[in-house]
Amino acid sequence: MIPRRVTLLAGLAGVALLAGCARQFTRDRFDMLEKGVDTREDVARILGKPTSDLGDQWFYDDLDRHYSARIHFGEDDRVVGKEWIDEKSGTWEGRDPNADEPPTGEVRERHKKTTRIDED
Repeated sequence: MIPRRVTLLAGLAGVALLAGCARQFTRDRFDMLEKGVDTREDVARILGKPTSDLGDQWFYDDLDRHYSARIHFGEDDRVVGKEWIDEKSGTWEGRDPNADEPPTGEVRERHKKTTRIDED
C-alpha cells in the first residue's frame, strides 16, 4: 500500500506540471495590453517570449490555433500599437501605428467561394 503522503505529493506534482503547460499567448492576455501604458517587460510578462523580435516590433504566433499578434513599441519602449490576426476566422484587428492612414471613401467587400480538395 502506498503511503498517503506519497500519493498527495504525486498529485501536487501533476497539478504543478499541468499549470506550467498553460499557454501564455492567448487572446485574453493580448487584450490586457494597453497602448501608452505597458512596457516591453510588461508584454514579456503577459504574453511570454516573442516568436520574433525585430526591435520596435515583437511577433507572436500560435500555429496550432492559427492566430498571431504583432506588438509595436515606441522610442520610450511602451506599446504604441498592437495587431491581432486570426487566420481561422479571417479577422485582422488593429493596425501598424507607423502605416499611412487607410484611404477614405466607399467601403466594398469581395467574397470568394472556395472549395478545398484533400488528396488521399
